[in-house]
Parts: sequence; structure tokens; C-alpha cells
Amino acid sequence: MLVVTASLCMAINLYKECRSASDKECQLVNRVVINRMHDSHKTACDIIFAKNQFSWTNSTQKKLQFNSYNDMLAYYKIDDSTQLVRAFENINKSQDQSNQFKTPDNMIYYYDKSIVQPRWAQHMQVAYKTKKFIFYNA
Repeated sequence: MLVVTASLCMAINLYKECRSASDKECQLVNRVVINRMHDSHKTACDIIFAKNQFSWTNSTQKKLQFNSYNDMLAYYKIDDSTQLVRAFENINKSQDQSNQFKTPDNMIYYYDKSIVQPRWAQHMQVAYKTKKFIFYNA
């Protein structure tokens, strides 16, 4: 039996959210999850699968127990193991306090610039901009 851990939830999320993003952008996306965890005292899996927080979870229900690793990969439609390894590497880097860039602790929202700006973002303070994403403070 495979039980999905917080790190695996974060890796799956980065796999889904950041496949065409830079490593720095992936780390920033993961910092949003970490900051939300600190704010709410919830687990990474609870944060990631909260209703309407990450677009890919709207069509994929939370499931944290599988008969095998391959069952988990199939369920979450993970077909590129190199990208999943990259996601784990970016999780580790995003949690490293000696990282070369610092992010605000209240940076808890972002959206992908390839979509129309959501209404919630219109009146928020921009914390950080990258090529692919805009990050916001609470």
C-alpha cells in the first residue's frame, strides 16, 4: 500500500502546475503552498486539494492511498518521471532557507499569465512577477 505524503502531494502539484515553468517559478509556486500551510495549519495535501485552489484538482479528486506507485501515477496521470523528479528537486530547493531568493511569508496566491486575470487578483498587491506567473500577497 502506498500512502501519499505531503512531499508527494507537493510534487504532484508542481508536476501539474509547472511543467513548462522554470525551476525558480516552480519553487515560488511551492512557497505559496508552504505559506498557506503556515497560515492555516493544514497539511500540504489539504491545501492543494481545497476546492478551487489549483485548477487541476477541480477535475481530480483527492486520493491518498493506492495499491502501488504505478496506480498512483496512473490516477494522477503522471507520465513523465523526469518531470516528477524535477518537481521533488524544486520542493527541496523551495524549502531551503539559504536559497538565493527570498519571498514574502504572506505570498499565498498566484495565477498563470496564460489565462485571463481572475477577479480575485484585481485588487491584490503583487508580490512577485515571473515570465509565467504573477504572485500576490494576502
